[in-house]
Amino acid sequence: MFEFLKNPSQRVLLVGDHYVSCDIMQQALNAAGVDTSNLKKVFWGPEDDGLFSVNQLELEAKGPEAVPYPRELDDAIGSADVMMIHFCPMPRDLIKRAKRLKVLLVSRGGLEHVDVGAATEMGIPVVNVIRNCVPVAEFTLGLMLSVTRNIAQSHKLLTQGVWERHYPNSDHLTCLQNMKVGLAGLGNVGIELALRLKALDVSMLAYDEFLDRERLMKNGLGNIAIVSSLEELFAQSDIVSLHLRLVPDTCGIIDRRLFSLMKPDAYLINTARGGLVNQDDLLKALESGTIAGAALDVYDSEPLSADSGLTRMENVTLTPHIAGTTREALSHSPFLLARELLKIIDKGITDRIVNYQDLSM
Repeated sequence: MFEFLKNPSQRVLLVGDHYVSCDIMQQALNAAGVDTSNLKKVFWGPEDDGLFSVNQLELEAKGPEAVPYPRELDDAIGSADVMMIHFCPMPRDLIKRAKRLKVLLVSRGGLEHVDVGAATEMGIPVVNVIRNCVPVAEFTLGLMLSVTRNIAQSHKLLTQGVWERHYPNSDHLTCLQNMKVGLAGLGNVGIELALRLKALDVSMLAYDEFLDRERLMKNGLGNIAIVSSLEELFAQSDIVSLHLRLVPDTCGIIDRRLFSLMKPDAYLINTARGGLVNQDDLLKALESGTIAGAALDVYDSEPLSADSGLTRMENVTLTPHIAGTTREALSHSPFLLARELLKIIDKGITDRIVNYQDLSM
């Protein structure tokens, strides 16, 4: 499978951006033994972090049609045999021009910016890489500890010369081991977080519409209590951690109705997608004491405005969408993808061909 990747006559098309360059992509492909002697490089997106984040949010919320792709791809994609991208949009009309394309390589886990259905219709395997599930899981655990034990809040006050030992949640402070964590979503990040919580002897429950029970058992997570709805999860949990995909059906799904079901000493953690949460409803829940607090790394609009009501809340920990930002997760992601290619080339096996079941391979 994919033996063509070592063919010197193949045409390789790379689309880099501000975070993952074409040069890094080429180095990664070469490390996997892929011939890149016939190569074209294209750059997509702004150099500015803020503008890049705006495009990213648009793509994640609205799909590959939301942001323009480089127009030079209209011609370049038609002669490409192999293509690697990071965050470049791949809408249907562009993929339909890929008459020769044998594989589309995506240097990230999320595929909101790729019309996978169009690729499948064209017989093009789409290969992605789970690059940041461990970083996000670790960061999520850090946020849980920070907001429940006032780590960030007390640091902020100390830097302002305030020695404060009493906080809005002081009456119900307890160890993580004494809390029940609800996982909304048990995909790659949810599984990694669950493994870490298990090591800390934390009780867990979870909701996942597409639950893979076999995967849970393989990871030794058969002790997680599975509930049948988000309503049950929010009502029973002391901490709710979001790990859902952002699709039209889940946009704004975490709203006042679900907040009203939470315990008054419960917390919300979101390192998934800002669009999952109705931010106005969350702010009202925090202001009214409906819930004890929240820790957020993602928002419905980024960068988060300094005027946002969230920045004034004492019971909130805020970070600027950095949960998945590690050396390995960004600039090294093509090398992680290259490892998957080696598995395919050498052994013919991988679980990263996302449309494998729908292709006649």
